[in-house]
Amino acid sequence: MSKLLYITLVLIGLTLMACPYESKVELNTYEQAIKTDKKLLDQWVSFHKEGGREELSISKLEKAVLQVYHKQFGKTNKLESRESYRVYATEINEYEILNIETKDENKYLFAKYGWTGKNEFYIQFVDANYMENNFKEDTVTTKNLRAFITEHVNKENLYTNKIEFYRKHSPEYEKVRMFMKKSGF
Repeated sequence: MSKLLYITLVLIGLTLMACPYESKVELNTYEQAIKTDKKLLDQWVSFHKEGGREELSISKLEKAVLQVYHKQFGKTNKLESRESYRVYATEINEYEILNIETKDENKYLFAKYGWTGKNEFYIQFVDANYMENNFKEDTVTTKNLRAFITEHVNKENLYTNKIEFYRKHSPEYEKVRMFMKKSGF
C-alpha cells in the first residue's frame, strides 16, 4: 500500500511541476501579430480524467487579437477559477506560437496549438522547467526570448502535455461528455 501511495505522490508532483513558463516580455506586439485563426472563435470544453473541466469562450477583439475567457470547474462542477486573456500569434518556423497576455498581472504565457479534427484542437504551453534549465539569460528581452524559442521550437520537451478542447455541443463534445458520464465523472 505504501508503494502505491509513493507512486501516486510522485505522479502528482510531476504533474504539478509541469507548469507554463511566465514572462514579463512578449514575443511580438499586437501590431506585429499574424491574422487570427477564425476557426477558434467559439465555446470550447476540455474534460479532465478526475472529472473536472475547463471552458474557453473565444471571440475576436481586433484583427489579430483574440479575447479568451477561461473557467475551470472542479469534479463537483464547482467553479474554481475564472480568468481573462488577450491572445495574439506570431509565426516561428512553421508554428504559430501564441502570446497569452494575462489581464491582471501583465505577464505572458506562450503556447502552440494544433487541430486534431474539425471540432477539436489541442494546446501545449511552453514549459517553465525546460525554460529554467535551458534559457540562461541574465535579462529576458523580446529579442533573446524569441531567439531561444526559435532555436528550440521543434523540441517536444519545450512544451507541456497537450490539453484537448472540443467545440461545445459538437458531436465530438457530446461523445466525450457521454463517455465521461458513463465512467462516473
